[in-house]
Amino acid sequence: MTETKGITRKAALLSSAATLTAGLILGAAPFALAQQQGDNPDQAEEEEIEQIVVTGSRIVRPELTSPSPLTVVGAEDFQVTGTINTEALLNQLPQVIPGVTQFSNNPGGGVATVDLRGLGSVRTLVLVNGRRVVPSDPLGFVDLNNIPAPLIKRVETITGGASAVYGSDAISGVVNFILKDDFEGAEINAMYRVTSRGDSAVKTASLTVGGNFADGRG
Repeated sequence: MTETKGITRKAALLSSAATLTAGLILGAAPFALAQQQGDNPDQAEEEEIEQIVVTGSRIVRPELTSPSPLTVVGAEDFQVTGTINTEALLNQLPQVIPGVTQFSNNPGGGVATVDLRGLGSVRTLVLVNGRRVVPSDPLGFVDLNNIPAPLIKRVETITGGASAVYGSDAISGVVNFILKDDFEGAEINAMYRVTSRGDSAVKTASLTVGGNFADGRG
């Protein structure tokens, strides 16, 4: 009987020791995790991620969540393609239908327009720095020749229809011209083009001068 009680007491002691060991192990794991996080406070801080914001929309949103197709043409594309004006560069985009009004005085009047998806230039809204441009004709289209090409920073083209945001004049899309508002110094551009036959020569020249004042506010 005494031997049985000794065995029972020994088993109880072993069980208590095992329970205490398990409790120490479980209690040490959160402590070790907290100690690791405390040793590296920089890792706990959230990293700031920069987002690209589309300026060609009244509703500012990240570029990756834009509901409409967006095409951006930068100023360097003018130099790479060798285009002489804005209309010639935009006409190379697949969603733009080239017009003939620039080379016609009747009825075009020699104006340069942009026509998205072939729905007509009056159904394509033209913006400058996100703002509407005064139409160059009673019909409502804008002459792109009035926008100085050397001051263009980039051109954002939104297709897929934007009338829900901009109105009925943006049925085919929106073309937003972003100009250089912080240009400093002077820049001279000159270009001469001629065909292989030696005819239809085109000469262009431009002078851009700019500077900031009032601590960059002007």
